[in-house]
Amino acid sequence: MDIRFLTTFIEVAKTRHFGKAAENLYLTQSAVSARIKLLEEYFHTTLFIRQRNSIQLTQSGEKLLPYARQLCATLNEAKQELQIQSSEYVVCGATQLASELLLPQMLSHLHSTFPDWSVKAEVLTLDSLSRQLHERVTDLSFSTEPLKSEEVNSEVLLEQELALYRIGETSDTIDAADFVAIDWGTKARDWLLTAYPQLRDAKLRTNSLNLALNNLQSEGGVAVLPIHVEKQLPQHIKVTKIKAVENVSLKVYVHSMKQVRRVGLAEIIDSVSTAY
Repeated sequence: MDIRFLTTFIEVAKTRHFGKAAENLYLTQSAVSARIKLLEEYFHTTLFIRQRNSIQLTQSGEKLLPYARQLCATLNEAKQELQIQSSEYVVCGATQLASELLLPQMLSHLHSTFPDWSVKAEVLTLDSLSRQLHERVTDLSFSTEPLKSEEVNSEVLLEQELALYRIGETSDTIDAADFVAIDWGTKARDWLLTAYPQLRDAKLRTNSLNLALNNLQSEGGVAVLPIHVEKQLPQHIKVTKIKAVENVSLKVYVHSMKQVRRVGLAEIIDSVSTAY
């Protein structure tokens, strides 16, 4: 059984509300409901009485609760002890765009500054990034969107302007047939659709800058890209800046928990925060 099923059960029992439990665990409400259902199937019993505006523990749920709390506490203690004994590693998580924009340079910085530390890096969705950070599975997280949590420190490491570019010898018209849409966030998308409503559709949509640049290099087209993108493309590729994205910039954030428990990790976090 996944220990996360028990932590979800404990949170629902505490809040008596699936929606609040989902918010506290950085999950969707459907994910919470699915975990509780699987837990009920595992124990062959009903754990909650679900009524309108009221969720109560059944007798089986009341009996399970102290065991769930004890088991979770024991496993957390074991996890912390194992982390202390093998503390010479750091786990980094990043969303797709952040991994392409900043993570390679950051890994080089960590390897050169802390040669005795091993580094593990993963590309995650924003929801998984937040969850793993709060569960202390991940030590440092990087994303192009802020994390809203009172338990997390977030700092802007990188900020660049964005602009609409034409890559290659494509048509002078700006239409969806040539448009490569990169997910820079709601503000950039709102600006684009206001300035160029015909770009509501696209020939390609992606959350990967590298994939977008490869496609633009081979097929040409228009896309919202970081300024000075010509430095990332071969010199023979024609790059034309059409218009700057107004009042919107690309930001890459670094996130870490405010309470740092592992020995030596605070020094790494401080080093990363001042590296750029």
